[in-house]
Amino acid sequence: MRILVIRLSSLGDVLLTTPVLRCLKKQLPHVELHLATRPQCAQLIANNPYIDKIIEVDKDFSDYGIFKGRYDWIVDLHNNRRSKRIRKSAGEKTKSVIYRKENLHKFIYIWTKINVMSGMHVVDRYMHAVSTLGVKADNEGLDLFLDNVDRTNIKGLCDTIAKEEQYVVFACGAQHSTKRIPPEKLLQLAEMIDSKVLLLGDKNDRNRIDQCSAVKPDNVLNLCGETTLMQSAAIVEKASAVVTPDSVMMHISAALRRPVFAIWGATAPSFGFTAFRTDRRDFVAERLWCHPCSRMGSERCPLGHFKCMENHDWAMLVKMINSKIKK
Repeated sequence: MRILVIRLSSLGDVLLTTPVLRCLKKQLPHVELHLATRPQCAQLIANNPYIDKIIEVDKDFSDYGIFKGRYDWIVDLHNNRRSKRIRKSAGEKTKSVIYRKENLHKFIYIWTKINVMSGMHVVDRYMHAVSTLGVKADNEGLDLFLDNVDRTNIKGLCDTIAKEEQYVVFACGAQHSTKRIPPEKLLQLAEMIDSKVLLLGDKNDRNRIDQCSAVKPDNVLNLCGETTLMQSAAIVEKASAVVTPDSVMMHISAALRRPVFAIWGATAPSFGFTAFRTDRRDFVAERLWCHPCSRMGSERCPLGHFKCMENHDWAMLVKMINSKIKK
């Protein structure tokens, strides 16, 4: 039997499909498993032993004929216009199961502030989609398979990693501004942490940190813009804890079974995309009538105050991180 799983984007969402991939491969006899995803997401599952083939579908992809008559089943975990076209291209004889999104529930929650979400994690909803094939959740976490090249390359970045000293990772980036932790808060928080703090992100994150008015503490090493995504994952692998917004780094940390301190801005844990099956703490600013304000984040706070990020209990966060370090 040959199965095509579709999850085109984004980076974190592709990682969230890995329990489905593992269960399909391990529970269905003699299954050949293919995954269709965007090229930039392929790096996260390149070493995954449960996938027999990765099909890269970029924005200019037009060769839909490659799917025709090749699959017994299609598991559509994206359910958008592009994935529907892939299903249609596969032919009438190909059976399909489809992940049902909760976008309408999110919009109701955002506009009315009444939480009508199902309460299910997206991974559990993915698993529900494949239950038709007789596949059951194995109650394990996400998968991320690093190679020794990534682990070796990071040794030259800093003495902390080379000596395997204890450190905490701060993830500085997120796709949208209203999900990012303000750089001033990151640096103020780092100053109170009882270990080395490594900052991870891209060049834009480095620029934001360099331009902020807060003084960089002596225990901070800014690696933003100096690592690839997989090198960043290799750094996270050895971290005592990870402080992260709602971003791919949260899911990478969960896949590597690291303790996660998730700082939520415009989005909410109840949307169902929390760090999956790892030691985690979710921090949400309380008593904000305007929260959540966005399904995926936006480029600015609609009200201009950004209290969902500013009003966290930072003292409690520091206490919990330092307690984790001392264990």
